[in-house]
Parts: sequence; C-alpha cells; structure tokens
Amino acid sequence: MSSSPRVALILSLGLSSLVLCAHSLLFNFVTDDAFISFVYAKNLVQHGALVFNVGERVEGYTNFLWTLIVALGLALKIPAELSSRVLGTLCAIGTMLFCAKVLRRLRDPSADASSGLQTLWDSVPAWILAGIPGYACWASGGLETQLFTLLCTVSIGLYLIGTLDEDASQSVRLFPIGLLLGLAALTRPEGYLLCALLGLHRIYVKVSRRALVPTQDELYLVGLFLALTVPHLVWRRLYYGYFVPNTFYIKSSGGSGAWLQGRYYLWAVVRDLKLVVLPLLWLVGFGRALPSAQDAAYRRVGGLLLCWAVPFLLYVMSVGGDFMGLYRFVMPIVPLLVLAGVLGLWRLVHHRALWTGLVLGGFALLHGLNSYVVDRHALSFIGADHGIDTPGYLRHYTRDRAAIGKWLGQHVQPDDYQVVGGAGAQVYYAGIRALDSFGLSDEYVAHKVPAVSSRPGHQKFAPLDYVLSRKPTILTYNVYRIGHAPYRPSPQEAADWRARGFHYVSVQVPGLSAPWYSFLKRIDRSLGPLPPDTEPSP
Repeated sequence: MSSSPRVALILSLGLSSLVLCAHSLLFNFVTDDAFISFVYAKNLVQHGALVFNVGERVEGYTNFLWTLIVALGLALKIPAELSSRVLGTLCAIGTMLFCAKVLRRLRDPSADASSGLQTLWDSVPAWILAGIPGYACWASGGLETQLFTLLCTVSIGLYLIGTLDEDASQSVRLFPIGLLLGLAALTRPEGYLLCALLGLHRIYVKVSRRALVPTQDELYLVGLFLALTVPHLVWRRLYYGYFVPNTFYIKSSGGSGAWLQGRYYLWAVVRDLKLVVLPLLWLVGFGRALPSAQDAAYRRVGGLLLCWAVPFLLYVMSVGGDFMGLYRFVMPIVPLLVLAGVLGLWRLVHHRALWTGLVLGGFALLHGLNSYVVDRHALSFIGADHGIDTPGYLRHYTRDRAAIGKWLGQHVQPDDYQVVGGAGAQVYYAGIRALDSFGLSDEYVAHKVPAVSSRPGHQKFAPLDYVLSRKPTILTYNVYRIGHAPYRPSPQEAADWRARGFHYVSVQVPGLSAPWYSFLKRIDRSLGPLPPDTEPSP
C-alpha cells in the first residue's frame, strides 16, 4: 500500500488535533465544580483521606477515577488546574484519533486492523469533533467529561469492530472491553448504564445467531468489569456508608420539574449544536446501495447508536440535564453520532470526486459558521439560559471564587469554618473546612432537606438553623456582595445578623471582577486585617 494516503491522513489528524487545542483555549478556564474533585484529591494527598472535610466521610464527587488521577498529579507536584486540562485535551484528541480507526473499519469491514485503504475520509470525524463548541470547551474545563467520552467511545468502537470480525468469521477478542467498561464506571456512574446497554445488545446479537451459551471471551469480559467495579462498590459502602454517591440524593430529587428542565436542556443541545443533523445524514445514506458487508456494518452503527444514545438521552432528561453551558452531559454520545453522520456522507458521495468536495466543503462551512456563533455567545454572554450558565459566566464565577479563596487562604486560622455556595475554587484555595450549602458534600442536606428547585445540582439548600449549628466563622453563601463599594446593610439586617453573632465586613480582594468583597464574619473572631467586633449589642 502506498504511504502517500497514510501520510496525508496523519497530517490531517495532526492538524485537526491542533485545531482542537486552539478551539479549547478560546474558553481557557477550569470550572468551579472541578475544584470540588480537586479538594478531595488534595485531602487524599495531604491527609490520606478521600474527603471534602477531614473527619467527615461524604462522597461529594461522581468521578472516582478522575479524582484519583488528579491526586496522582498533585502527589507528583503537578497543579490540579494544569493536569486536569492537559489530560482532558489529550483524551479528546485520543477519541478523535480512535474515530479514524473505527471509520476505516466501517468503510472496509473485511479489512483487519493493519490493512484497509486509509484516506482523508478517516480524518473527517476528527475535524467535526474539533469544531463542536461543547467538545472543545469541555476538553479543558477541568472535569472528567473527555476521559469518560474516550472510554465510552473506545468501548463501543472495539465492540463494533468485534461484531464485524464475527460477521467475517475472523478471530475476536472482546474481553478487553470489560476493562474499558469498568474504568468508565469508575469514572462516572453512567458507565454502568453503558455496560448494561451493550450487554442487552450482545444478548440480541446472540439470540439472532442462535448462540445463547456465553463464550469464554464474554465471561472474561464480565469478570474484568466486575473485578474493577465490585471492590469499588464494597469500598464505597464501607468508607462512605452508601452504595451510591452523596450527589445522587441531590440530583435525583428534582421530581417532575427535572424532566421539564431536562427537556429544555436537550432542546438547547439541538438548537445550538445541531447534532440532530448527524443521524439524519445516516438515514439519508440509505439512498445509495452498498455491498452486503458494508451495508451490514452501516446498519450495525445505527443499531448501536439507537441502543446507546436514546437511553442515555432519556437519562440526561430525567436528571434535568446540567447547569453548565455547552452541554457536557451529551458529549459521551457525540463521537458515535459523528461516526454515523460521516458514514452517511461517505455512503452518498464516495467515488464522486466533485460531489465529495462540494458536500464536505459545504458541510465544513456550515459547521464552522455555527460554531463561531455559538462560541461567541457562550463567551460574551455572562449569564444563564433557563438555569444553564454560559461558559463565559462559569469562567467569570470561578475567577472570582479563586480570588476570594486565595485571599482567605492568606488570613484564615486552621480552625476557621466557612459556609459557601460555590464549593469549588474558594474552598480549594482557602484550605479550611467548609459547608457546601447545596449539599453535594454534606450528608444532612442531601438526605434530610427537601428539594426546593429542579435546577441540576442546586435542588436543595441548607436551612439557616442547620448552617448556624455548624458554628461557622465565615458566611459567604447567599449573603456575600461583590461591588465597587463596601456593602452597607440596613440597620434591621445588621441587627438581625448581630443577634446571630455575625456582622458584615468588607475587604478589597485582588483579582475580583469588582474591588470590594463583603461577607459575614463571626463577631468574636479576627480574620487577617479584620479584628473582632467589640461593639456591644444594641
């Protein structure tokens, strides 16, 4: 085989990877929620405890494997803010490269892993992924999104290739998929859903072939998955006291309102990312016939897309979607959507050079224009759409919380205790124990407080009597003010808080969006330049 197509493909994939890096750097932030995992990772490294507050075992994260990876980086003196972004981007690139391998096999199902004609077509999924705003944004947002997406995509891709090999009576090794599915389940709980769905698909395939007895390879697959997940479940129950994360009790409490919010979330995905075009292209591809082996592979992609994407989207809707913009929750299904869409385009226009150039050029133009419009709005609009915060707002919010946390970290005492709304960057940099008022890292709020909202991650809120029972020294939840002048409470508000043992203080914090930060401090405590308030109560 000539090396020319391979060189062209490598160059194209390399360039698309650079485009992804540049696209992700447009957003250039680590979201506040990522710092929740960073707090757990830091406490693991410094205190040997995977906890939010030392002495309180509460599982306030949903990304066990990602948190361990970040902790490993901290142990090696690599800042979490850096390692999370670099690893997220590398995982996103890994998914892009793997899609090229899968597309080559789908175009030529009879080829083995080392053969088959490589063409620039195989790099088209990578270019589409690099241009999707959400894919680029969450490549460097600090969260586990791209690791989970990579593990899901490789699991599904290897499974798909394995079924094609079975169709061609070639040797198959499915058991490594068990390892990948296990790692996916350790990364996010939705990995269990993927495993169950692939299991159902496998049962369907075996029934259709009238081969109901499990093979040794399939038993090894299940064994590898259980070998990873069962010890983690047992450890979770023994360490935290529950089989599911604390966050489950928050995010499953939205009720019917969560379905309405989730429905809007998916509508916003369609409106902004236009991903619905991809399965439509796959359907249109049936307008041109293919040889039987290629046609079988084509249908298999659609079957897996239906098996994975539809239940996953129903799950996303049931939890209300997410409050972070550009739709990180749908990213795990996006590579398979892209593969289906590109396969549809290839089926329609391959071997037609003029049509190939026109169709791909038109598609690239429309995709680029849409991405430009979505990117510009996501970064310039500092606000929310039906409770979905734009990345511009998330970046602004995290920057303020990081500045506040760094200021507090210079002045707090080890026994200080803060109550926060955003339990990420401020807690991470302040370095003291904290109450997360939304309850993600607090057992009482998660289990005992009724839901007051259907906004994902914000369904519950710590009542004031519980907040005060924790004897905090710093209150920065729902009472803080950032402005161009110190906050002046009304006499009644000041008296009410003074009766509870607190008073408003104001400081100038470097790096804030506005210079003054006002919050409540316990009267009898000093905080850096802020002395105790000895004024007698009225």
